[in-house]
Amino acid sequence: MTCEYRPVLCAALLCLSATTAWAGQPTPVPLRIEIMPRAVGQGQGNLDIRLTFSRFPSQSPDAPVLALPLIDSNVDSMAPDIRALKAVDGAGAVQLAAGTGDMPEESDRDSEIGGPSMLWRANRSISGPLTITYTVPAHATRPPRGPAPPIGFYEADGATSGAASMILPLPLHAGPYSVTLQWKGTDKSGTARHVTSLGAASDRLPVIMTRADLYTTYMMSGRISTWIPTGPDHDFTGAWQGTPGFDAASLMHWASDLHEHYKIFFGQTAAQPYTVFLRYNPINAGGGVGLYHSFVETYGAGAGSDPDELRLTLAHEMFHTFSPYITRPTGLLSSWFGEGLAVFYQAALPLRFHQIPAELFLRSLNFAAARYYTNIFKTLPNSRIPDLFWKDTRVRTLPYDRGMLYFATVDDEMRRATHGRQSLDTLVLAMLKRSQAGQALSNEDWADLLRQTLGEESVRRFRAFLDGAEPVPASGAFGPCFARYTTTLRRYELGFEPAVLAEPHRVVRGLIPHSAAEQAGIRNGDIITVPVPQDQIQGEQNMKLTLKIRRNGQVFNIAYLPRGEAVEVYQWRKITTAPGTVCALE
Repeated sequence: MTCEYRPVLCAALLCLSATTAWAGQPTPVPLRIEIMPRAVGQGQGNLDIRLTFSRFPSQSPDAPVLALPLIDSNVDSMAPDIRALKAVDGAGAVQLAAGTGDMPEESDRDSEIGGPSMLWRANRSISGPLTITYTVPAHATRPPRGPAPPIGFYEADGATSGAASMILPLPLHAGPYSVTLQWKGTDKSGTARHVTSLGAASDRLPVIMTRADLYTTYMMSGRISTWIPTGPDHDFTGAWQGTPGFDAASLMHWASDLHEHYKIFFGQTAAQPYTVFLRYNPINAGGGVGLYHSFVETYGAGAGSDPDELRLTLAHEMFHTFSPYITRPTGLLSSWFGEGLAVFYQAALPLRFHQIPAELFLRSLNFAAARYYTNIFKTLPNSRIPDLFWKDTRVRTLPYDRGMLYFATVDDEMRRATHGRQSLDTLVLAMLKRSQAGQALSNEDWADLLRQTLGEESVRRFRAFLDGAEPVPASGAFGPCFARYTTTLRRYELGFEPAVLAEPHRVVRGLIPHSAAEQAGIRNGDIITVPVPQDQIQGEQNMKLTLKIRRNGQVFNIAYLPRGEAVEVYQWRKITTAPGTVCALE
Protein backbone atom coordinates (compact mmCIF):
# COMPACT_ATOMS: atom_id res chain seq x y z
CA MET A 1 0.00 0.00 0.00
CA THR A 2 1.07 3.56 -0.56
CA CYS A 3 -0.98 5.64 1.83
CA GLU A 4 0.19 7.95 4.52
CA TYR A 5 -3.27 7.40 5.97
CA ARG A 6 -5.10 9.97 7.94
CA PRO A 7 -7.58 8.38 10.35
CA VAL A 8 -10.63 10.48 9.71
CA LEU A 9 -14.25 9.62 9.08
CA CYS A 10 -17.58 10.97 8.56
CA ALA A 11 -21.13 10.75 9.77
CA ALA A 12 -23.93 9.99 7.30
CA LEU A 13 -24.70 12.77 4.85
CA LEU A 14 -28.31 13.79 5.26
CA CYS A 15 -29.90 16.20 2.80
CA LEU A 16 -32.67 17.67 4.95
CA SER A 17 -34.56 20.92 5.20
CA ALA A 18 -32.99 23.72 7.17
CA THR A 19 -35.60 23.40 9.91
CA THR A 20 -35.12 19.67 10.46
CA ALA A 21 -33.24 18.66 13.62
CA TRP A 22 -31.52 15.41 14.40
CA ALA A 23 -33.46 13.24 16.81
CA GLY A 24 -32.90 14.60 20.30
CA GLN A 25 -30.55 17.33 19.01
CA PRO A 26 -30.93 21.13 18.86
CA THR A 27 -32.27 22.81 15.77
CA PRO A 28 -29.38 23.15 13.29
CA VAL A 29 -27.71 26.53 12.87
CA PRO A 30 -28.29 27.73 9.27
CA LEU A 31 -24.99 28.45 7.52
CA ARG A 32 -24.57 29.53 3.92
CA ILE A 33 -21.06 29.30 2.44
CA GLU A 34 -20.30 31.22 -0.75
CA ILE A 35 -16.92 30.85 -2.46
CA MET A 36 -15.69 32.96 -5.36
CA PRO A 37 -12.39 31.75 -6.91
CA ARG A 38 -10.37 34.51 -8.54
CA ALA A 39 -7.62 33.65 -11.07
CA VAL A 40 -6.86 30.30 -9.45
CA GLY A 41 -4.54 27.73 -10.95
CA GLN A 42 -1.42 29.70 -11.71
CA GLY A 43 0.05 30.06 -8.23
CA GLN A 44 -1.44 33.47 -7.48
CA GLY A 45 -5.18 32.94 -7.12
CA ASN A 46 -7.47 33.94 -4.27
CA LEU A 47 -10.68 32.60 -2.77
CA ASP A 48 -13.19 35.23 -1.64
CA ILE A 49 -15.44 33.63 0.96
CA ARG A 50 -18.69 34.71 2.58
CA LEU A 51 -20.19 32.91 5.59
CA THR A 52 -23.76 33.80 6.52
CA PHE A 53 -25.23 32.59 9.82
CA SER A 54 -28.92 33.47 9.69
CA ARG A 55 -29.00 32.53 13.38
CA PHE A 56 -25.68 32.69 15.20
CA PRO A 57 -25.26 29.91 17.78
CA SER A 58 -25.47 30.85 21.43
CA GLN A 59 -22.19 30.67 23.33
CA SER A 60 -20.50 32.04 26.44
CA PRO A 61 -19.67 35.79 26.35
CA ASP A 62 -15.92 35.18 26.60
CA ALA A 63 -15.82 32.61 23.75
CA PRO A 64 -14.25 33.63 20.43
CA VAL A 65 -16.68 34.29 17.60
CA LEU A 66 -14.59 32.21 15.20
CA ALA A 67 -11.75 29.69 15.47
CA LEU A 68 -9.62 27.82 12.95
CA PRO A 69 -6.96 25.21 13.89
CA LEU A 70 -3.44 26.32 12.98
CA ILE A 71 -2.41 22.72 12.26
CA ASP A 72 -4.56 19.83 11.06
CA SER A 73 -2.94 16.39 10.83
CA ASN A 74 0.56 17.83 10.55
CA VAL A 75 -0.46 20.37 7.87
CA ASP A 76 -0.38 24.13 8.55
CA SER A 77 -3.71 25.76 7.77
CA MET A 78 -4.20 29.13 6.06
CA ALA A 79 -5.39 30.73 9.30
CA PRO A 80 -2.43 33.19 9.51
CA ASP A 81 -2.95 34.14 5.83
CA ILE A 82 -6.62 35.13 6.04
CA ARG A 83 -7.00 38.71 4.83
CA ALA A 84 -9.65 41.43 4.91
CA LEU A 85 -11.84 39.63 7.43
CA LYS A 86 -14.99 41.65 8.17
CA ALA A 87 -18.10 40.90 10.21
CA VAL A 88 -21.57 42.44 10.14
CA ASP A 89 -24.54 41.44 12.32
CA GLY A 90 -28.03 42.80 12.86
CA ALA A 91 -26.64 45.83 14.73
CA GLY A 92 -23.96 46.73 12.17
CA ALA A 93 -20.22 46.22 11.87
CA VAL A 94 -18.51 43.95 14.41
CA GLN A 95 -14.84 44.50 15.19
CA LEU A 96 -12.94 41.19 15.32
CA ALA A 97 -9.47 40.97 16.86
CA ALA A 98 -7.26 38.03 15.85
CA GLY A 99 -5.16 36.07 18.33
CA THR A 100 -4.08 32.54 19.11
CA GLY A 101 -4.94 30.02 21.81
CA ASP A 102 -5.54 26.36 22.55
CA MET A 103 -9.00 24.98 21.85
CA PRO A 104 -10.33 21.79 23.47
CA GLU A 105 -9.62 18.71 21.39
CA GLU A 106 -12.76 16.98 20.16
CA SER A 107 -13.15 13.45 18.85
CA ASP A 108 -13.79 13.10 15.12
CA ARG A 109 -14.15 9.34 14.84
CA ASP A 110 -10.58 8.09 15.31
CA SER A 111 -9.07 11.51 14.73
CA GLU A 112 -9.26 14.75 16.71
CA ILE A 113 -9.72 18.44 15.99
CA GLY A 114 -8.76 21.40 18.15
CA GLY A 115 -5.49 22.33 19.81
CA PRO A 116 -3.49 25.46 18.80
CA SER A 117 -5.86 27.71 16.85
CA MET A 118 -6.33 31.17 15.42
CA LEU A 119 -9.12 32.91 17.36
CA TRP A 120 -11.21 35.96 16.46
CA ARG A 121 -12.89 37.77 19.35
CA ALA A 122 -15.62 40.40 19.00
CA ASN A 123 -15.78 43.81 20.69
CA ARG A 124 -19.41 43.12 21.64
CA SER A 125 -22.07 40.43 21.71
CA ILE A 126 -23.40 39.19 18.37
CA SER A 127 -26.93 40.40 17.64
CA GLY A 128 -29.08 38.64 15.06
CA PRO A 129 -27.72 37.23 11.78
CA LEU A 130 -23.96 37.37 11.23
CA THR A 131 -22.11 37.67 7.91
CA ILE A 132 -18.36 37.07 7.65
CA THR A 133 -16.33 37.95 4.55
CA TYR A 134 -12.63 37.32 3.98
CA THR A 135 -10.02 36.33 1.39
CA VAL A 136 -7.49 33.50 1.42
CA PRO A 137 -4.68 32.97 -1.11
CA ALA A 138 -5.29 29.62 -2.80
CA HIS A 139 -1.57 28.82 -2.86
CA ALA A 140 -0.62 29.85 0.68
CA THR A 141 -0.71 26.53 2.53
CA ARG A 142 2.79 25.72 3.69
CA PRO A 143 4.47 22.42 2.83
CA PRO A 144 3.68 19.52 5.19
CA ARG A 145 5.87 19.28 8.26
CA GLY A 146 6.49 15.63 7.43
CA PRO A 147 4.10 12.68 6.99
CA ALA A 148 0.72 14.24 6.29
CA PRO A 149 -2.45 13.78 4.24
CA PRO A 150 -3.16 15.81 1.07
CA ILE A 151 -5.53 18.29 2.71
CA GLY A 152 -3.54 21.50 2.22
CA PHE A 153 -4.74 23.79 -0.54
CA TYR A 154 -2.91 23.02 -3.76
CA GLU A 155 -3.02 25.39 -6.73
CA ALA A 156 -1.87 24.11 -10.13
CA ASP A 157 -3.07 23.11 -13.60
CA GLY A 158 -5.71 25.83 -13.70
CA ALA A 159 -7.40 24.64 -10.50
CA THR A 160 -7.20 24.58 -6.73
CA SER A 161 -8.18 21.95 -4.15
CA GLY A 162 -8.06 21.35 -0.42
CA ALA A 163 -9.98 20.65 2.79
CA ALA A 164 -12.25 23.11 4.59
CA SER A 165 -10.12 22.75 7.73
CA MET A 166 -7.53 24.85 5.91
CA ILE A 167 -9.74 27.88 5.21
CA LEU A 168 -13.01 27.83 7.16
CA PRO A 169 -13.12 29.64 10.53
CA LEU A 170 -16.19 28.55 12.50
CA PRO A 171 -17.81 29.16 15.88
CA LEU A 172 -16.94 26.71 18.65
CA HIS A 173 -20.51 25.39 18.39
CA ALA A 174 -20.13 21.66 17.61
CA GLY A 175 -23.34 21.50 15.64
CA PRO A 176 -25.54 20.57 14.05
CA TYR A 177 -25.37 23.08 11.21
CA SER A 178 -27.69 23.28 8.21
CA VAL A 179 -25.19 23.99 5.43
CA THR A 180 -25.59 25.19 1.87
CA LEU A 181 -22.53 25.83 -0.29
CA GLN A 182 -22.52 27.84 -3.48
CA TRP A 183 -19.73 28.71 -5.90
CA LYS A 184 -19.81 32.20 -7.38
CA GLY A 185 -18.35 33.35 -10.68
CA THR A 186 -16.45 31.41 -13.35
CA ASP A 187 -13.38 31.80 -15.52
CA LYS A 188 -13.50 33.76 -18.78
CA SER A 189 -13.66 30.62 -20.90
CA GLY A 190 -16.59 29.28 -18.94
CA THR A 191 -14.85 25.93 -18.41
CA ALA A 192 -14.45 26.10 -14.63
CA ARG A 193 -16.10 23.35 -12.61
CA HIS A 194 -16.61 23.07 -8.87
CA VAL A 195 -16.96 19.82 -6.92
CA THR A 196 -17.23 19.31 -3.15
CA SER A 197 -17.85 16.28 -0.98
CA LEU A 198 -21.24 17.75 0.02
CA GLY A 199 -22.73 16.77 -3.33
CA ALA A 200 -23.97 18.77 -6.30
CA ALA A 201 -27.30 19.68 -4.69
CA SER A 202 -25.75 21.39 -1.66
CA ASP A 203 -26.24 24.82 -3.27
CA ARG A 204 -30.01 24.49 -2.73
CA LEU A 205 -30.62 21.49 -0.40
CA PRO A 206 -29.16 22.03 3.08
CA VAL A 207 -26.85 19.35 4.46
CA ILE A 208 -27.14 18.67 8.19
CA MET A 209 -23.65 18.23 9.59
CA THR A 210 -21.38 18.82 12.57
CA ARG A 211 -18.49 21.23 12.84
CA ALA A 212 -16.13 18.25 12.52
CA ASP A 213 -17.91 17.18 9.32
CA LEU A 214 -17.51 20.66 7.91
CA TYR A 215 -13.77 20.62 8.57
CA THR A 216 -13.44 17.31 6.71
CA THR A 217 -15.27 18.59 3.63
CA TYR A 218 -13.12 18.66 0.49
CA MET A 219 -13.39 20.96 -2.52
CA MET A 220 -11.88 21.21 -5.99
CA SER A 221 -12.40 24.14 -8.33
CA GLY A 222 -11.23 25.33 -11.73
CA ARG A 223 -10.32 23.53 -14.94
CA ILE A 224 -10.87 20.05 -13.57
CA SER A 225 -12.16 16.81 -15.13
CA THR A 226 -15.16 14.95 -13.78
CA TRP A 227 -16.67 11.48 -14.17
CA ILE A 228 -20.28 10.57 -13.40
CA PRO A 229 -21.50 6.96 -13.70
CA THR A 230 -24.13 5.92 -16.21
CA GLY A 231 -25.09 2.85 -14.15
CA PRO A 232 -27.27 2.52 -11.05
CA ASP A 233 -24.92 4.25 -8.60
CA HIS A 234 -25.88 7.89 -9.10
CA ASP A 235 -24.42 8.82 -5.70
CA PHE A 236 -20.87 8.57 -7.03
CA THR A 237 -18.78 11.38 -8.57
CA GLY A 238 -15.15 11.44 -9.65
CA ALA A 239 -13.04 14.59 -10.12
CA TRP A 240 -9.37 15.16 -10.88
CA GLN A 241 -6.96 18.05 -11.15
CA GLY A 242 -4.20 17.87 -13.75
CA THR A 243 -3.39 14.98 -16.09
CA PRO A 244 -2.66 11.59 -14.43
CA GLY A 245 -0.36 9.13 -16.19
CA PHE A 246 -3.12 6.49 -16.29
CA ASP A 247 -6.74 6.20 -17.38
CA ALA A 248 -8.44 8.20 -14.61
CA ALA A 249 -11.92 7.58 -16.02
CA SER A 250 -11.35 3.80 -15.93
CA LEU A 251 -10.22 4.02 -12.30
CA MET A 252 -13.33 6.02 -11.43
CA HIS A 253 -15.51 3.42 -13.15
CA TRP A 254 -13.93 0.70 -11.00
CA ALA A 255 -14.41 2.80 -7.87
CA SER A 256 -18.06 3.41 -8.71
CA ASP A 257 -18.68 -0.33 -9.07
CA LEU A 258 -16.97 -0.95 -5.73
CA HIS A 259 -19.04 1.79 -4.10
CA GLU A 260 -22.23 0.04 -5.24
CA HIS A 261 -21.00 -3.27 -3.76
CA TYR A 262 -20.18 -1.54 -0.47
CA LYS A 263 -23.67 -0.06 -0.30
CA ILE A 264 -25.15 -3.54 -0.60
CA PHE A 265 -22.71 -5.08 1.90
CA PHE A 266 -23.53 -2.44 4.52
CA GLY A 267 -27.25 -2.35 3.76
CA GLN A 268 -27.29 1.29 2.72
CA THR A 269 -30.54 2.21 0.97
CA ALA A 270 -30.74 6.01 1.35
CA ALA A 271 -29.15 8.26 -1.25
CA GLN A 272 -25.74 9.42 -0.02
CA PRO A 273 -23.25 11.30 -2.22
CA TYR A 274 -19.69 10.01 -2.42
CA THR A 275 -16.84 11.68 -4.30
CA VAL A 276 -13.35 10.53 -5.24
CA PHE A 277 -10.84 13.33 -5.87
CA LEU A 278 -7.46 12.89 -7.60
CA ARG A 279 -4.62 15.38 -7.46
CA TYR A 280 -0.88 15.38 -8.11
CA ASN A 281 1.58 14.75 -5.28
CA PRO A 282 5.33 15.04 -5.94
CA ILE A 283 6.29 13.64 -2.50
CA ASN A 284 3.96 10.78 -1.54
CA ALA A 285 2.26 9.80 -4.78
CA GLY A 286 -0.39 7.16 -4.25
CA GLY A 287 -1.18 8.33 -0.73
CA GLY A 288 -4.54 9.64 0.24
CA VAL A 289 -7.02 10.64 2.91
CA GLY A 290 -10.62 9.74 3.68
CA LEU A 291 -12.77 12.79 4.39
CA TYR A 292 -16.46 13.65 4.64
CA HIS A 293 -18.16 11.29 2.19
CA SER A 294 -15.14 11.44 -0.04
CA PHE A 295 -11.65 10.19 -0.64
CA VAL A 296 -8.71 12.22 -1.87
CA GLU A 297 -6.12 10.14 -3.71
CA THR A 298 -2.86 11.45 -5.09
CA TYR A 299 -1.01 10.41 -8.21
CA GLY A 300 2.51 10.84 -9.53
CA ALA A 301 5.52 8.64 -10.18
CA GLY A 302 6.03 5.07 -8.95
CA ALA A 303 3.17 3.59 -6.96
CA GLY A 304 1.25 6.76 -7.65
CA SER A 305 0.75 5.67 -11.24
CA ASP A 306 0.07 1.98 -10.50
CA PRO A 307 -3.68 1.35 -10.97
CA ASP A 308 -3.58 -1.75 -8.73
CA GLU A 309 -2.09 0.21 -5.82
CA LEU A 310 -4.56 3.04 -6.40
CA ARG A 311 -7.47 0.58 -6.37
CA LEU A 312 -6.41 -0.86 -3.01
CA THR A 313 -6.09 2.62 -1.59
CA LEU A 314 -9.55 3.52 -2.86
CA ALA A 315 -11.00 0.33 -1.39
CA HIS A 316 -9.44 1.13 1.98
CA GLU A 317 -10.71 4.66 2.26
CA MET A 318 -14.13 3.99 0.76
CA PHE A 319 -14.62 1.32 3.41
CA HIS A 320 -14.22 4.03 6.06
CA THR A 321 -17.29 5.84 4.77
CA PHE A 322 -19.56 2.93 5.68
CA SER A 323 -17.88 1.21 8.62
CA PRO A 324 -18.50 1.71 12.35
CA TYR A 325 -15.94 3.56 14.47
CA ILE A 326 -14.95 3.32 18.11
CA THR A 327 -14.89 6.82 19.62
CA ARG A 328 -14.32 5.94 23.29
CA PRO A 329 -11.44 6.28 23.89
CA THR A 330 -11.03 9.14 21.44
CA GLY A 331 -8.62 9.63 18.58
CA LEU A 332 -5.64 7.46 17.82
CA LEU A 333 -6.24 5.19 20.82
CA SER A 334 -9.07 3.69 18.78
CA SER A 335 -7.40 3.72 15.36
CA TRP A 336 -6.63 -0.02 15.70
CA PHE A 337 -10.32 -0.64 15.05
CA GLY A 338 -11.12 1.64 12.11
CA GLU A 339 -7.79 1.28 10.33
CA GLY A 340 -7.34 -2.42 11.11
CA LEU A 341 -10.77 -3.18 9.65
CA ALA A 342 -10.07 -1.08 6.56
CA VAL A 343 -6.79 -2.90 5.85
CA PHE A 344 -8.45 -6.29 6.42
CA TYR A 345 -11.31 -5.54 4.02
CA GLN A 346 -9.48 -3.40 1.42
CA ALA A 347 -8.55 -6.48 -0.59
CA ALA A 348 -10.90 -9.07 0.92
CA LEU A 349 -14.07 -7.36 -0.29
CA PRO A 350 -12.86 -6.50 -3.83
CA LEU A 351 -11.73 -10.16 -4.12
CA ARG A 352 -15.15 -11.28 -2.93
CA PHE A 353 -16.79 -8.95 -5.46
CA HIS A 354 -14.55 -10.30 -8.28
CA GLN A 355 -12.95 -6.90 -8.80
CA ILE A 356 -9.34 -7.92 -8.18
CA PRO A 357 -7.40 -11.17 -8.79
CA ALA A 358 -6.14 -13.42 -5.97
CA GLU A 359 -2.58 -12.29 -6.71
CA LEU A 360 -3.39 -8.69 -5.81
CA PHE A 361 -5.11 -9.82 -2.61
CA LEU A 362 -1.97 -11.75 -1.70
CA ARG A 363 0.22 -8.76 -2.43
CA SER A 364 -1.84 -6.59 -0.09
CA LEU A 365 -1.77 -9.23 2.67
CA ASN A 366 1.97 -9.85 2.49
CA PHE A 367 2.82 -6.16 2.40
CA ALA A 368 1.02 -5.56 5.71
CA ALA A 369 2.36 -8.79 7.26
CA ALA A 370 5.97 -8.03 6.26
CA ARG A 371 5.76 -4.50 7.55
CA TYR A 372 4.31 -5.67 10.86
CA TYR A 373 6.45 -8.71 11.61
CA THR A 374 9.67 -6.83 10.82
CA ASN A 375 8.58 -3.90 13.00
CA ILE A 376 10.78 -3.51 16.06
CA PHE A 377 7.77 -1.92 17.82
CA LYS A 378 5.33 -4.71 16.91
CA THR A 379 4.50 -5.40 20.59
CA LEU A 380 4.20 -1.74 21.61
CA PRO A 381 1.03 -1.33 23.73
CA ASN A 382 -1.83 0.45 22.00
CA SER A 383 -1.77 3.09 24.75
CA ARG A 384 1.63 4.33 23.51
CA ILE A 385 0.55 4.93 19.91
CA PRO A 386 -0.89 8.49 20.18
CA ASP A 387 2.31 9.99 21.59
CA LEU A 388 4.54 8.48 18.90
CA PHE A 389 2.18 8.31 15.91
CA TRP A 390 3.50 11.31 13.96
CA LYS A 391 7.08 10.88 15.17
CA ASP A 392 7.88 7.39 13.89
CA THR A 393 6.59 5.55 10.82
CA ARG A 394 7.02 2.22 12.63
CA VAL A 395 4.46 3.33 15.22
CA ARG A 396 2.23 5.06 12.71
CA THR A 397 1.65 1.85 10.77
CA LEU A 398 0.88 -0.33 13.80
CA PRO A 399 -2.88 0.35 13.96
CA TYR A 400 -3.15 -0.64 10.30
CA ASP A 401 -1.01 -3.77 10.18
CA ARG A 402 -1.47 -5.16 13.69
CA GLY A 403 -5.18 -4.34 13.55
CA MET A 404 -5.57 -6.21 10.25
CA LEU A 405 -3.82 -9.32 11.53
CA TYR A 406 -5.88 -9.27 14.74
CA PHE A 407 -9.12 -9.09 12.76
CA ALA A 408 -7.94 -11.98 10.59
CA THR A 409 -7.62 -14.12 13.76
CA VAL A 410 -11.13 -13.10 14.85
CA ASP A 411 -12.58 -13.83 11.41
CA ASP A 412 -11.01 -17.29 11.42
CA GLU A 413 -12.21 -17.93 14.97
CA MET A 414 -15.78 -16.92 14.05
CA ARG A 415 -15.85 -19.14 10.97
CA ARG A 416 -14.54 -22.14 12.91
CA ALA A 417 -16.85 -21.66 15.88
CA THR A 418 -19.98 -21.36 13.71
CA HIS A 419 -18.97 -23.85 10.97
CA GLY A 420 -18.87 -21.04 8.43
CA ARG A 421 -22.28 -19.54 9.26
CA GLN A 422 -20.80 -16.37 10.76
CA SER A 423 -17.60 -14.36 10.28
CA LEU A 424 -16.01 -11.04 11.14
CA ASP A 425 -18.73 -9.53 8.96
CA THR A 426 -21.27 -10.51 11.63
CA LEU A 427 -19.47 -8.57 14.36
CA VAL A 428 -18.76 -5.53 12.19
CA LEU A 429 -22.39 -5.20 11.13
CA ALA A 430 -23.49 -5.65 14.76
CA MET A 431 -21.19 -2.78 15.78
CA LEU A 432 -22.60 -0.69 12.92
CA LYS A 433 -26.15 -1.39 14.14
CA ARG A 434 -25.26 -0.08 17.60
CA SER A 435 -23.70 3.02 16.06
CA GLN A 436 -26.73 3.68 13.86
CA ALA A 437 -28.90 3.49 16.98
CA GLY A 438 -27.01 6.50 18.31
CA GLN A 439 -24.59 4.68 20.58
CA ALA A 440 -21.03 5.99 20.93
CA LEU A 441 -18.98 2.83 20.46
CA SER A 442 -16.24 1.80 22.87
CA ASN A 443 -13.78 -1.04 23.34
CA GLU A 444 -16.33 -2.56 25.69
CA ASP A 445 -18.87 -2.83 22.89
CA TRP A 446 -16.39 -4.92 20.93
CA ALA A 447 -15.58 -7.00 24.01
CA ASP A 448 -19.29 -7.52 24.62
CA LEU A 449 -19.86 -8.90 21.11
CA LEU A 450 -16.83 -11.17 21.45
CA ARG A 451 -18.14 -12.44 24.76
CA GLN A 452 -21.56 -13.18 23.28
CA THR A 453 -20.27 -15.03 20.24
CA LEU A 454 -16.87 -16.51 21.18
CA GLY A 455 -16.69 -16.46 24.97
CA GLU A 456 -14.50 -14.93 27.64
CA GLU A 457 -11.26 -16.38 26.25
CA SER A 458 -11.70 -14.31 23.11
CA VAL A 459 -12.13 -11.20 25.27
CA ARG A 460 -8.89 -12.06 27.08
CA ARG A 461 -7.06 -12.30 23.74
CA PHE A 462 -8.51 -8.93 22.77
CA ARG A 463 -7.17 -7.33 25.96
CA ALA A 464 -3.78 -8.91 25.31
CA PHE A 465 -3.83 -7.52 21.75
CA LEU A 466 -4.35 -3.99 23.11
CA ASP A 467 -1.43 -4.59 25.45
CA GLY A 468 0.77 -5.40 22.45
CA ALA A 469 0.41 -9.17 21.95
CA GLU A 470 1.47 -10.28 18.46
CA PRO A 471 -1.47 -11.61 16.40
CA VAL A 472 -0.66 -14.65 14.25
CA PRO A 473 -3.47 -15.78 11.91
CA ALA A 474 -3.70 -19.49 11.15
CA SER A 475 -2.26 -20.79 7.91
CA GLY A 476 -5.68 -21.04 6.26
CA ALA A 477 -7.17 -17.91 7.82
CA PHE A 478 -7.35 -16.10 4.48
CA GLY A 479 -9.08 -18.83 2.52
CA PRO A 480 -8.37 -22.10 0.69
CA CYS A 481 -5.94 -20.63 -1.84
CA PHE A 482 -3.38 -19.26 0.62
CA ALA A 483 -1.03 -20.90 3.12
CA ARG A 484 1.30 -19.43 5.71
CA TYR A 485 5.05 -19.92 5.66
CA THR A 486 8.09 -18.51 7.47
CA THR A 487 10.84 -16.53 5.80
CA THR A 488 13.55 -14.02 6.70
CA LEU A 489 13.28 -10.27 6.08
CA ARG A 490 15.18 -7.25 7.33
CA ARG A 491 13.82 -4.64 9.73
CA TYR A 492 13.22 -1.08 8.62
CA GLU A 493 15.94 1.14 10.09
CA LEU A 494 16.07 4.82 9.15
CA GLY A 495 19.51 5.14 10.75
CA PHE A 496 18.88 8.29 12.79
CA GLU A 497 16.20 9.78 15.07
CA PRO A 498 12.86 9.11 13.25
CA ALA A 499 11.18 12.22 14.66
CA VAL A 500 13.50 14.34 12.49
CA LEU A 501 11.43 13.57 9.40
CA ALA A 502 8.22 14.74 11.10
CA GLU A 503 9.61 18.15 12.04
CA PRO A 504 9.31 21.37 9.99
CA HIS A 505 13.10 21.93 10.22
CA ARG A 506 14.65 18.52 9.58
CA VAL A 507 18.16 18.35 11.07
CA VAL A 508 19.71 14.90 11.40
CA ARG A 509 20.52 13.80 14.96
CA GLY A 510 21.01 10.49 16.72
CA LEU A 511 22.88 8.92 13.79
CA ILE A 512 23.29 5.19 14.46
CA PRO A 513 26.92 4.05 14.12
CA HIS A 514 27.53 1.53 11.32
CA SER A 515 23.93 1.92 10.05
CA ALA A 516 23.17 2.04 6.34
CA ALA A 517 22.54 5.77 6.72
CA GLU A 518 25.99 6.41 8.17
CA GLN A 519 27.67 4.17 5.61
CA ALA A 520 25.90 6.09 2.82
CA GLY A 521 27.33 9.37 4.11
CA ILE A 522 24.59 10.86 6.30
CA ARG A 523 26.00 12.97 9.15
CA ASN A 524 24.56 14.52 12.30
CA GLY A 525 23.67 18.12 11.53
CA ASP A 526 22.73 17.46 7.90
CA ILE A 527 19.60 19.38 6.87
CA ILE A 528 16.99 17.35 4.97
CA THR A 529 15.38 19.90 2.68
CA VAL A 530 12.42 17.88 1.32
CA PRO A 531 9.81 15.91 3.35
CA VAL A 532 10.11 12.15 2.93
CA PRO A 533 7.23 9.65 3.28
CA GLN A 534 8.19 6.35 4.90
CA ASP A 535 5.02 4.30 5.37
CA GLN A 536 5.32 2.67 1.95
CA ILE A 537 9.09 2.16 1.96
CA GLN A 538 8.88 0.56 5.40
CA GLY A 539 7.06 -2.37 3.77
CA GLU A 540 9.26 -2.62 0.67
CA GLN A 541 12.40 -4.66 1.37
CA ASN A 542 14.37 -3.45 -1.64
CA MET A 543 13.23 0.17 -1.96
CA LYS A 544 15.94 2.77 -1.39
CA LEU A 545 15.37 5.98 0.54
CA THR A 546 16.59 9.17 -1.11
CA LEU A 547 17.25 12.23 1.05
CA LYS A 548 18.01 15.70 -0.30
CA ILE A 549 20.74 17.00 1.99
CA ARG A 550 22.09 20.50 2.61
CA ARG A 551 25.54 20.58 4.22
CA ASN A 552 27.98 23.49 4.35
CA GLY A 553 25.98 25.41 1.76
CA GLN A 554 25.87 22.51 -0.74
CA VAL A 555 22.74 20.54 -1.66
CA PHE A 556 22.98 16.94 -2.85
CA ASN A 557 21.13 13.60 -2.72
CA ILE A 558 22.07 10.56 -0.66
CA ALA A 559 20.31 7.25 -1.35
CA TYR A 560 20.54 4.09 0.75
CA LEU A 561 18.63 0.94 1.68
CA PRO A 562 17.16 1.66 5.15
CA ARG A 563 17.40 -1.86 6.54
CA GLY A 564 18.87 -3.38 9.68
CA GLU A 565 18.91 -6.85 11.21
CA ALA A 566 17.22 -9.88 9.58
CA VAL A 567 14.30 -11.49 11.46
CA GLU A 568 11.90 -14.36 10.83
CA VAL A 569 8.46 -13.31 9.66
CA TYR A 570 5.19 -14.83 8.48
CA GLN A 571 4.08 -14.56 4.87
CA TRP A 572 1.43 -16.32 2.79
CA ARG A 573 1.75 -18.00 -0.60
CA LYS A 574 -0.80 -19.08 -3.17
CA ILE A 575 -1.18 -22.87 -3.24
CA THR A 576 -2.50 -25.31 -5.81
CA THR A 577 -6.22 -25.97 -5.38
CA ALA A 578 -8.85 -28.04 -7.12
CA PRO A 579 -10.32 -26.56 -10.30
CA GLY A 580 -13.21 -24.22 -9.54
CA THR A 581 -12.03 -23.41 -6.00
CA VAL A 582 -13.25 -19.97 -4.91
CA CYS A 583 -10.38 -18.17 -3.24
CA ALA A 584 -12.47 -15.43 -1.62
CA LEU A 585 -13.98 -15.93 1.81
CA GLU A 586 -17.68 -15.18 1.44
